Amino acid sequence: MRGSWDGSSYFERVTPDPASWSREELLAALVERDRVIAALLAEVEQLKRRVGMDSSNSSMPPSSDGPAARAKRGRKPKKRSPRPRGGQAGHEGHALAWRSDPGQITIITPQACAGCGYRLADLRGKVAARVQVFDTPPVKLQVTEYRMVKVTCPACRRTTRAATPAGMAGPCCYGPNVRAATALLACAGHMSIERAADLMGVLLDAPVSTGFTGGLVKRVASRLAAFETALKNALRAAPVLHHDETPARVAADDEDRLLYVYTARAGRLVWFGAADNRGHDALDGFGILPGYRGTLVRDDYTGYAKYDKDLAAVQLCCAHLLRSLRGIGELDADGSRVQRCWTEPVMSALTDAKAAVAKARADGFSVVDAEVLDGLRARYDEAVAWGIATNAHRDWPNGRHPGYILARRPQTRATQVWRFTVDFAVPFTNNPCEQPQRMVKLQMKIGGCWRSVRTAARYCLIRSYLGTARNHGIHPLDALRDALSGNSWMPPQNA
Repeated sequence: MRGSWDGSSYFERVTPDPASWSREELLAALVERDRVIAALLAEVEQLKRRVGMDSSNSSMPPSSDGPAARAKRGRKPKKRSPRPRGGQAGHEGHALAWRSDPGQITIITPQACAGCGYRLADLRGKVAARVQVFDTPPVKLQVTEYRMVKVTCPACRRTTRAATPAGMAGPCCYGPNVRAATALLACAGHMSIERAADLMGVLLDAPVSTGFTGGLVKRVASRLAAFETALKNALRAAPVLHHDETPARVAADDEDRLLYVYTARAGRLVWFGAADNRGHDALDGFGILPGYRGTLVRDDYTGYAKYDKDLAAVQLCCAHLLRSLRGIGELDADGSRVQRCWTEPVMSALTDAKAAVAKARADGFSVVDAEVLDGLRARYDEAVAWGIATNAHRDWPNGRHPGYILARRPQTRATQVWRFTVDFAVPFTNNPCEQPQRMVKLQMKIGGCWRSVRTAARYCLIRSYLGTARNHGIHPLDALRDALSGNSWMPPQNA
């Protein structure tokens, strides 16, 4: 029996004198009691599952984990890696590299002999050791005064004044380097506008106001319209596209409300966008998915399903599926292993398939051995069918049992789950799109929330610009200087 129970129908049958009940009334009371117990057990199971949900067994973001979830992660025994600590063999190092043309050479000669004390300062010797020190000169604000001269033409007697260089206004203003550094701290430094302005004065000897700093952020975003158009065109042309969304907070008049930050990525191209809804209005308004025809890597959010008919293929994020399977398996807290008898084989088949793809790629093949792949799919299909049969008639307070709902998903979406095994250009998970969202979460933790959806969208646009430019080897300061000068960097269209 499904549905919640309020107890009224059961206790209305209870009389002060149970001995006066007839046999039929006693049997009816027993049936009612069994129904009540089954309903309560199902409701307890539902509540336990809801309380136990966290980022390790559901699609909830790690930022939503409470103390209990973090403590649970801490109790898990840590597996000792067979690899030694530090960089592994073949890892490209990023230490300072010796330069053959240092900007300055300082000769250090011993002053006196270490044995007898004889003076050696005036004698010549051979270089015995070298040390190169990489440092910056002391930062000191440099003021340059531009004097525009006016000259009277000797032919027509007209006076002409030299034009003020571009980017200069008023009697005093900051130059392009200070503006770019301030914008970088405010846009990518994970700090408030006030803190960014304060750091400019402390570190760079350029005390700026919060109004100047906030205005720079708005100015940079206003000059990236052409970049965003070019970025979206390049994303729509990519053969494999990742897409994801995550909730964030925006301040309202009475209380905080949710907004959603969307992310799309294809290789070195990364785009962020913000909207006040998690629906087709936002997805269509961004203008990326409506015109996309390649392979889309995503989670199982139903909002993406309307685009499937126009896509070459879909790869569902297997990491999301593994977390969901782990969550259903944790319903066996009583040790019955009813759910784990099918969730663990499904998880094992997927992880083995991932390893098989990695091995085939390492061996130089473009496909997995057909016999190996057929065996993995057979394990997967058998376990999923067992999960459907096991949970088809299990009680749950609200509709179908979650084990049945989850088991139906990998069965009906098997082609989308296993796409990575037939197309090696498609990854196993949607992590390439989820990883950039960590910066958004970090910014939200520091600031608490955005003041409006407009300011969040402005932040997302600048993050798209800086992230994509940096992925293409463009220094963030150079990218910001170009944007502020009205000549923003553009992503390559053949990406």
